[in-house]
Amino acid sequence: MDIKDIKAQLSITQVLQHYNLKADKNSRINCPFHDDKTPSMQIYTATNTYCCFSGNCTVGTGDTIQFIQLKENCSKHEALLKATAILEATGAVLYIEQPKTKPVITNPEILTTFFNYYKQELPRTKKAVTYLQQRSQERISIGYSLMSSLR
Repeated sequence: MDIKDIKAQLSITQVLQHYNLKADKNSRINCPFHDDKTPSMQIYTATNTYCCFSGNCTVGTGDTIQFIQLKENCSKHEALLKATAILEATGAVLYIEQPKTKPVITNPEILTTFFNYYKQELPRTKKAVTYLQQRSQERISIGYSLMSSLR
């Protein structure tokens, strides 16, 4: 699982619940990283981040992984393992985004159909004809190579 996937699926609310912390109606909590009598840590659920505004605190701003890392006093790798465990404990489906790839059209009949369509339509398109005439092109043509489209 990728760090991006974990961050996308693990909300700051889930992390807070794991540590028995709950934000008030203004999305603030008493900062767990310093002695805090009034809520000084703002929770941003839209971005899954936090920020401690106390002058007595050095944690500043961070995300879910950084919160776990600070709370557990561990390495980033250990925090990622803990984040995965929190996701599994909450019963969340671990969704791993597949890389997006370009579709490759390999059927020569489909390519031929497209080619013939554009071959017929190009001379009928006033904008294309005007464009080519401005560049002193006498002939309007279109073409493709089946081999280059299969790469």
